[in-house]
Amino acid sequence: METDASAQCPNASAQGPSLSSRYYFNLTDGETMIRDEEGVEASSIQAAVLSAMEAVEELRGQEPLDPDEWQGWRLEIVDVSGHAVQTIPLDALSAH
Repeated sequence: METDASAQCPNASAQGPSLSSRYYFNLTDGETMIRDEEGVEASSIQAAVLSAMEAVEELRGQEPLDPDEWQGWRLEIVDVSGHAVQTIPLDALSAH
């Protein structure tokens, strides 16, 4: 009988959907991976994408590089389980 009560109380240990999650922004060209060890807290994947776009613009602003150097590179937004939830090609952002 106690097992029935605990089975009906899934919220006791589950996190609600309104809590923020940690996302990591890894840079890769398919061969080389530059891993984000710190990550960011975001309330949704859309918020993580906005943060990733800001990070890319900040990265580009730090050191002006030849746009060809970004050819083939992408930023992968990865959740805490290591699953890539969004990919942003960096060479497509060269006009920004």
